[in-house]
Amino acid sequence: MADTSAEIMSSGAFVPRHYLAGYVALSYCVSFVGSLSTLELLHLRTSGRGMYNWYLVAGSSVTMGGIAIWSMHFVGNRATILLDGQTEYQLAYNPTYTVLSFFVPILVLFGAYSLAGSGTDEVQQIRVGLGGVFAGSSICGMHYLGDAGIANYQATYSIPHVVGSVIIAVAATSIALTLFFLMRKNFTNCWWKRVLLAFILAGGVSAMHWTASVGTKFHVRKESHTGQVELSRRWMVIIVIALSVFCCVVLLGFALAAGRNRRIQNQRAQRIVLASATFEDGKLMVLPDGTLPMKTITDTFSEQSFEEHFGKRHQVFQWLYRTSRNWRGVNDLIPGMRRHLRACTTEKDGQRQEDEYSVLFREMFCVAAKDLADATHQPLQSVGVLHEDMLITGQISGGASLASKMDPEAGTKRNRGRGKVLFLVKNVDKAESARLATFGFRFTPPSNVYDVLSRVMQVPKHDLSKVVASMAASDPDREALISPGVYLGCFAVQSDENGGYNVLIREGATSRLPMHSLGISVLTPGHFRFLQTYNGRTAGELTTTLRPSIKEAAQAAGLPESFASQWSEALSRLLLETKDSFFNQAVLDANPQFLPTATSEEAMSRPGIGTVGQMIVFKTLVPANATVTAPNLVFTPLTFFATQQRSYPGCAEHEVHARRVYREFSGRAAPAVGARSKPRAGFWKGASSQFGRVSRGITAGSSCSRSPSVSSEKKLVANNDPFALAGIMVSQTVTINVVEPTTANEMKDLGPRVAVTKLDESADNLTWCEALLRSVVM
Repeated sequence: MADTSAEIMSSGAFVPRHYLAGYVALSYCVSFVGSLSTLELLHLRTSGRGMYNWYLVAGSSVTMGGIAIWSMHFVGNRATILLDGQTEYQLAYNPTYTVLSFFVPILVLFGAYSLAGSGTDEVQQIRVGLGGVFAGSSICGMHYLGDAGIANYQATYSIPHVVGSVIIAVAATSIALTLFFLMRKNFTNCWWKRVLLAFILAGGVSAMHWTASVGTKFHVRKESHTGQVELSRRWMVIIVIALSVFCCVVLLGFALAAGRNRRIQNQRAQRIVLASATFEDGKLMVLPDGTLPMKTITDTFSEQSFEEHFGKRHQVFQWLYRTSRNWRGVNDLIPGMRRHLRACTTEKDGQRQEDEYSVLFREMFCVAAKDLADATHQPLQSVGVLHEDMLITGQISGGASLASKMDPEAGTKRNRGRGKVLFLVKNVDKAESARLATFGFRFTPPSNVYDVLSRVMQVPKHDLSKVVASMAASDPDREALISPGVYLGCFAVQSDENGGYNVLIREGATSRLPMHSLGISVLTPGHFRFLQTYNGRTAGELTTTLRPSIKEAAQAAGLPESFASQWSEALSRLLLETKDSFFNQAVLDANPQFLPTATSEEAMSRPGIGTVGQMIVFKTLVPANATVTAPNLVFTPLTFFATQQRSYPGCAEHEVHARRVYREFSGRAAPAVGARSKPRAGFWKGASSQFGRVSRGITAGSSCSRSPSVSSEKKLVANNDPFALAGIMVSQTVTINVVEPTTANEMKDLGPRVAVTKLDESADNLTWCEALLRSVVM
């Protein structure tokens, strides 16, 4: 056979060949590993801009072009055995062409992946199709460029095989990319689906290679140098092995990260966490895996640490609600809160258990919000506001989990889950959403991620969709604000089992009472005379016996007849909305309630348009055993409703709350670093575990130790930290009364008299709804 091989080599005839099945299978495995790595990287892409996304495109181009195509090609060529397998007769490669064949597909694929998908949810068939054509062309181009680099043989190609290989490569890549981007849009591209697509993509690369190889014939180059054959083959195997190992390491990293994320998500379902719900034109911001950005507040939560159920009625929740609408009041206190949490010990103090847990829980909420702001690349003031509804997570069985349904006034049985999710809601414009996308976030219709979020949070899909829909419809910038004008409303309160009161509100606008416009911009003296005519009358009387006299009363007050019609129409609409008999007993209060308004710039610039919101109410006390039959009306705690009236944008009560927060938390300074005792090894290992351990200690009955001042006064002002001072704020009013003498014999004062009176500027003023409550229950 040696003589035969030498004759073939010297004659210049086509060289016979055969293939090694082991290397054929290995070449497919190499291509599969590269294809899967490529899909994993493309899966993480969220936008067409930003270094984060360009790194992903570059990485996917390298894994596809350098491993799935280039490495597969040379492993496949290693399976080609020429003649009888003598080493000196095997394929050898020109280094220049070999290096060039490595970079050409990478560059082409970079453009193809940039064209095929921009990271958004919009799948444009033209772009994906062109991307598939370029990607398939890169496979063919690399193959024939690599064959051109064979130093000792001249390749001759069969035209039908060339055309067939191009069709296979383009079709396979186009199908794989189309399916990938479609599943990615709907967040249905779970790992096993990406594996199937990687099989298709690797199959297309391999099919193209072997189709082209079958149609390729080799004959000896006269100027070939076979002395370097062994070196070339050895180095090609080393390079391919190195690239494949690198790709396997990347896939292992993906697997470990995915496993870690699943464990964290399962643990979060049993914790109380803070999630970011950011919307842009109805689309929800999520991570590449379809989950929400979250931070753990505490890994253990026991409602027995509070005197009552943690929800909208609880003072701590109302504090969180107000604080989230004025982050400026706590922004400078965050560093001190962190140190205070680290300084907490587990010494038992039964009398202060609830108070200490309340303080720590509020600190943990603020710290988690700051961490969430950092994770979403925005300042704390822009992280969002706390939504009134929360989700109970980690449920073993289905059922209602909306915290709003767990309130006693809702009449449903409480279902205490193993964890809770609080949401910070924010609306952004297209420019801000584009900026966030550069950091690895995606904006998608919420329906695309309901299955993912339901599985991760371990909550029923129905409850999840209801909360997300409520957040998407909310407008924090106009919360508790109405359009200027005069309204007719219903103020119905009901006592609850906890000794408090609930107020009737609209389900879709929980910061507003049921009310309808009277069609006028402001109340005039004539309107006041009309209202005084029926002050103290019930709604039932005004719609029955007194209805015929409304037009006469309006004329007597100097009002046009149209006002009588507007009054009757608003009252009828209010009766239709309530649909309950108790409203017939509601009494008219002629004194208008002044409400905050959201006035547009256009209305401000037009004369004759009012900028004041006034409401005339029918007030009533609903029996405790009565239930609401109106479909869009529900009862909510009056204390929470009053909190909403103190939390609208621009409210003066923000300053009151900020002063109270500063007084409470600035005095809870953590010990100085030098005076702090050394913690036990391994005790603080991260934010979530750190705060979780604090909460466990407090739940069991504990307090925070305060280090006494045993050093010089320098330690009091050692740091530029608001917690380093006691936070004493004294407010006073100085009244100067100058008294004129009445007679010449009267003793004159030597000077003005000064009266110094301390005022509590941290006390909230009564809201209009609290003042109305007093008039109802008295």
